[in-house]
Amino acid sequence: MRDNIGTYDTPNKRQRVGYNGAGVNLRMCPHCGRTFKRTEHLERHVRTHTKEKPFLCHCGASFARRDLLTRHQRLAEHEGDVPSPEPAQGNVAVVQQRNDSIGDPDLAAAVSLSGLSVDPWFCARTQQPMQLPVAVPQTVNEQVQHQPSADDGQFVPNFLSPQMLDSGVDFDTHFREFTSFLDGVGLSAEWSPFFGDPDRHEEHIDPELTQDDNEETSPRQGAPTRAGTPFSSWLPSAPTGNRISNYVSDTDNPRAIDPETRPFKVTEEQRSKLKASILDHSHLLDPAFCVPSRHALTRYVTSFFGGFHTHMPFIHIPTWQINDHSPELIFGIAAIGAQYCFESRASERLFFAGKALLMERLRRDADSFGVSSVPIPHAVPHNGRRSNAGNDAAVETIRALITLMGFATWEPKASMVQESFALQGILTQVLRNSGLEDVDESASPTPSDQPSDGNSLWHEWKTWIKQESNRRSKLIGFSFLHTHSIAYNVYPTLRSNEIGLRLPCSTKEWKAPTPALWRTATKEIQEPQLFFREALSLLLKNKNDTAPLLPIPTPLGNYVLLHGLLQRIHIVRDLSLPVTSSSAVLPSEEVEKLERGLRSWTSCWQQAPESTLDPNNENGPIPFTSSSLLSLAYVRIYLHLGPYRQLETRDPQRIANAIAGSPDIERSDGVIAALLYSAHMIGIPVRLGVDRVARSQAFFWSVRHSLSGLDCAVLLSKWLSKLGETLAEHPLSDSEDRILHWVRCIVEEAYTVVDFDQGVDTDNPTLLDFRDPSNLCLAVLKIWAHFFKSNTQWPFINIIGVGLEKYREILIHKNIG
Repeated sequence: MRDNIGTYDTPNKRQRVGYNGAGVNLRMCPHCGRTFKRTEHLERHVRTHTKEKPFLCHCGASFARRDLLTRHQRLAEHEGDVPSPEPAQGNVAVVQQRNDSIGDPDLAAAVSLSGLSVDPWFCARTQQPMQLPVAVPQTVNEQVQHQPSADDGQFVPNFLSPQMLDSGVDFDTHFREFTSFLDGVGLSAEWSPFFGDPDRHEEHIDPELTQDDNEETSPRQGAPTRAGTPFSSWLPSAPTGNRISNYVSDTDNPRAIDPETRPFKVTEEQRSKLKASILDHSHLLDPAFCVPSRHALTRYVTSFFGGFHTHMPFIHIPTWQINDHSPELIFGIAAIGAQYCFESRASERLFFAGKALLMERLRRDADSFGVSSVPIPHAVPHNGRRSNAGNDAAVETIRALITLMGFATWEPKASMVQESFALQGILTQVLRNSGLEDVDESASPTPSDQPSDGNSLWHEWKTWIKQESNRRSKLIGFSFLHTHSIAYNVYPTLRSNEIGLRLPCSTKEWKAPTPALWRTATKEIQEPQLFFREALSLLLKNKNDTAPLLPIPTPLGNYVLLHGLLQRIHIVRDLSLPVTSSSAVLPSEEVEKLERGLRSWTSCWQQAPESTLDPNNENGPIPFTSSSLLSLAYVRIYLHLGPYRQLETRDPQRIANAIAGSPDIERSDGVIAALLYSAHMIGIPVRLGVDRVARSQAFFWSVRHSLSGLDCAVLLSKWLSKLGETLAEHPLSDSEDRILHWVRCIVEEAYTVVDFDQGVDTDNPTLLDFRDPSNLCLAVLKIWAHFFKSNTQWPFINIIGVGLEKYREILIHKNIG
């Protein structure tokens, strides 16, 4: 439809207008490539990019549209004051008086009560006899495809005016205003004429409610009024006397962000489409389950993208549209978001709803995915090229599995952990069958230097987004499977040598909100990212401490590579485990290779321009998260704690007993690096404030930090305990003395400001003598236990804290005894 469409320089130049070959002139947005049939619609849309608000009120408020200014003047009682000047550019039509032609009494009542501007074309259509449609509106494209012809011999109403069909802007505006009104009167949007109720048009309407727009009810006229929506994002005006403005909505906010730039806000129309998409599968869901309100969905989606997704960015936020995705993915996102909102019951209901829909899709499309709803132990990888539709469906399933498994993995119930294990097997199969090799050996498409119109650049950008999103979904699926392996000591189900994908692109490219900015970011890239296997091999082969990778991997690329190194530690230890020893010490040559790889990785991390240990890094928390996994990697080389944690039991006493039975740490020069990173790990929350971080860590301190912190806490405490036992026989080395001093400084800082529960320390003040390494051992455990127990985001972390506390009590009783 958009072939041969030209571009123009500004929205006011009408002379350069594209022609689609079907008798329709199209006008293109110079910012995003979207096309419009009407100039005023284009002008309105362009202002969403430029943030221009040319319609001014004498009180100082400005608006992007004249109708918003008119409403503001009416509600603020500024009518009759100094008129607003005309906008600086564009010919914007004055909003006409529309209620004269309103025929449907219900709609007239709604207009009268809410100040809703209604297209007279719609009202004229509603006067005709009609068979009202089903409760959920079709999309614009569906409406066009099912538009009846004059030869059909029957009339089927179309509730979208030609203006609405042209751009979709009018419909979105009308619907948004109308649902805001419905919020205020306590009705759901399904009541509205857009959703059809066959009996509503026959009911009697109070004639006083069907006045013209000029005589609209208002407090100063003494007519009856209704309260506006209680969910408005704008501060209402104070009432005059005992009279309250009859209508308050988000559109009255002169500084409101346009909905096109608020991708996480869920409208009632979007919620209704989501609800309609699961109607055929309602028998699979709990009878008590209902789709959350649009306000709740907005809250959940916003929390998901603000918390969980920042650590694993696999969805392209600038082009996110909720109805573009499957209901199982949306419910998975909402389940995690509800957990971030501390709404546990809602999150669990959403999880089971998403899982039921996912299992049904896997059952129905088993041939497409190469997987059934029952995991198969040894699935054969899919080596053939999949169709685009099949690959897109598989990637959407991968995303849904990541979110659902991400929720279940950290839930406090042991039964939910078992759910995560079931999903782990399915995710592994779907990843293998979706293809883990980049089919095109060349890098992702890069914009050419040749001039191109906005339409071609737009499609180029969309193609790149799909490729990069698919790649990221698979890489993050691999990394999360390995995180599951780290937490529960299971053998990696998907191994590094199976991953033949390129590393992810730069943050700047990924976050570019428009095709033009993406083009600019991409032109700054000199070389494509390396393939995962190639980069991992170079890290392990490197003989010096310099960064062997060119180009330097991006933060997410570094994160995925670190999982590859951690996985090697797990697999090599499994293969070299002596039958008669529980310590599972790694071979010295393998330790040397792993430490070289970790040093090379650290050099890459340090040279990446986006890397910083600032938790509020504008490029996201991934570099901060990677630093904690680096600590974990060094610790795991020297401490085989995996089988001794039993986190899957969710029983603090069993966790404590298992840790108490883990192998001791021997003093050696090799363990110094692991001790250094362990001291660094405990120093971060103490420096930032233990309780402050614990109670506000949702958006930068992930569960992976806590898993790393657990291993670091145990390693450091065991080394301090061993130091107390052997110090008389073996004096401190310089490195040991320095680390001991650092740990003592950290502990003293924490004990000065943190309000600890006294516990068993109350009757034994000698435990506060930090000159004794054995007391430092107990103090380190106390700080970490307090930190984990204070976590407000994931109850699972509280269980780890209680387990550490009980482990500490075991050590105290052991020392006393």
